[in-house]
This record gives sequence, structure tokens and C-alpha cells, in this order.
Amino acid sequence: MSTQKKIEESLSRPVCGGWDRAFLESILGQLSKGNTLSVKQKQTLGKVLARNTAEEQKKHENWSLIYDKEYRSSAVVLASYHISQPYYKAMAGDILIGHVPERGKFLRMYDNKYSKKVLTQHAAAPKYALGDYLIPRSSFDSYRHIEFEGDMIWANQNKLIQNFKKRGGFVIEVCKEIHSAAKGAKRYKLLPIGETISIIVEERFLKGAKKR
Repeated sequence: MSTQKKIEESLSRPVCGGWDRAFLESILGQLSKGNTLSVKQKQTLGKVLARNTAEEQKKHENWSLIYDKEYRSSAVVLASYHISQPYYKAMAGDILIGHVPERGKFLRMYDNKYSKKVLTQHAAAPKYALGDYLIPRSSFDSYRHIEFEGDMIWANQNKLIQNFKKRGGFVIEVCKEIHSAAKGAKRYKLLPIGETISIIVEERFLKGAKKR
């Protein structure tokens, strides 16, 4: 069987995803143009094809049942964190669109020390509730510690930040996603007083205050 055919068969299997799929598609494109693969590319290709055989597909199908039953909800939580990190970004993207990740790599991500911290923060009871009036702590950094919903010009961002720093805001949602592995990483959607556009800030940068 030709190398091109082996690649096409691997790409036809759901077990092939993330970085493996991107690599095989790239190699297939090179071969279709008549390019010769380097020694290193050939070595990597052999390893990738071995991870995406018919036998691995059967293992993947059994793993799909286990994943759906035991890991999927946690996987989505972790993917929301790792999608902005370099190492597991491709697999996180697959998870967020509903694909079953490769078992070995997923379990490495699941057992990662940062992943454990993210799951701990996700499971923690929120310190603040809907309607609570909050103000930023002294550790709050105007631009590093705030998220804006949608695109807006700098002037509007700055207006929101300054108003929040001066007057605080009310909790309108406790967000499900965790974006950092630090203690107090639970995120809150806040509506600054006098504003119609919400912001998102992590718990560790917030504190309660008496309503004005």
C-alpha cells in the first residue's frame, strides 16, 4: 500500500485528530505536489500512522464510551483552560467541538498539575453570588485581569475599567469556564455601575463591599 493511501486511510478514522490530523494533511499535501519527505518527516510519519491504525480505531471506540461516561464534562472544563495554552491547544480545540480526544494524550492532560488545579477551582463553591456588589482588590491590574465581551475600542475599554475601579459593579453571572490555574480563578461577569456592557474578572481580584 502506498504512503499516500496509508495517510488517507488514517485520516478517514475518527481516532485521528488534533496535531496528528494536521500533520498528516500537511504531508499529504506535500506528496500530492511531488515533494520528497525528509528523514525526520518519514520517522514522524511512521509514528503518527501507528497511532491511527484500524486497531487503534477499535480501541478509540471503546475509549469513546468510557470518555462519555467518566470524562467528558471535566474535559470541557479543561479544554476551556488549555485552549489558550500552547501544549494541549489542538486537542482542546477538538474537545470543544465535541470530538473524542486520543486516550493517552488526554489522560496526560487530565493528570497535568495545572489541570488538577483548574478542576479544583471549577468544583469550588463561588465566594460571591448573583447580585453581590463587588469592587476590585488592590492587586487588580486594569488590563491584565479583566476580560471584555466582544470587540471594542480602547477608549470604551478604558471607560469601563475606570468606572469599575471607581464605583464597582454587580455580579450578573458566575461563569463556568476557568481560564487560569491559580487559587481564586473562578470568574464572574459583572455589570459596572452606570454601564450597560459587562466585564469578566476572576475572584482573586475582587472583594465584597457595601452597596452605595
